[in-house]
Amino acid sequence: MVSLNPNQHKSQKFDVEMGNLRNYVLKMGGFVEQQIGRASSALRMLDTSEAEAVVRNDEHINALEVSIDEECARSWFDANWPHRASEW
Repeated sequence: MVSLNPNQHKSQKFDVEMGNLRNYVLKMGGFVEQQIGRASSALRMLDTSEAEAVVRNDEHINALEVSIDEECARSWFDANWPHRASEW
């Protein structure tokens, strides 16, 4: 994830946040694609140990989903919450 400078202009921060979000989604999509291939192969070969490994790796996909949710929430919060006491 790219870090943000609090003094950056809002549109620059938004671009960085959207880039971070895009990276998370692409990473998760690639991993899901791998998992589908592995699950299909396990089913075809009746390989229960491979099927179990696919299920165990689902936690990684869940963690990526949480990262995406957090990035979305952070972007929304930054766009909608006043950052200085004078804006309250």
